[in-house]
Amino acid sequence: MNVVEIGLYNALSGYSALTTALGSATAIWNGVAEQGTTLPYVVCAYAGGGLENINPSELHNLVYMVQALADDTTEASTLQGHIKGALHLQTLTVTGYTNIYTACEGEINYVETTREGALIHHRGYYVRIRIDN
Repeated sequence: MNVVEIGLYNALSGYSALTTALGSATAIWNGVAEQGTTLPYVVCAYAGGGLENINPSELHNLVYMVQALADDTTEASTLQGHIKGALHLQTLTVTGYTNIYTACEGEINYVETTREGALIHHRGYYVRIRIDN
């Protein structure tokens, strides 16, 4: 994990309402969950962005996809609310950088069907993170 991903993980795993609803901070994954992981869980993945290149510092404007996966739409929606509570307009600790802005922007809301016919509900946000050194 890079320093931004560590900051995201620490913010999510430190939000007790989220970890209580998940059952454990080990239900928060970077990139992709291991095959066979039991629902519910949260996944954080880089979605885009990078250096702004508008000044000599290292101003970054990044977007991460942070979403809960659950087998029940109500549970997924509850977890989505906890994701927002943990991240929206909060200050992330990012080693070597100052967090200027963190906000939940676009919503994630879709359902997938497994090969076995089970439904997995995805709820979350695209989270914009601006950092500078």
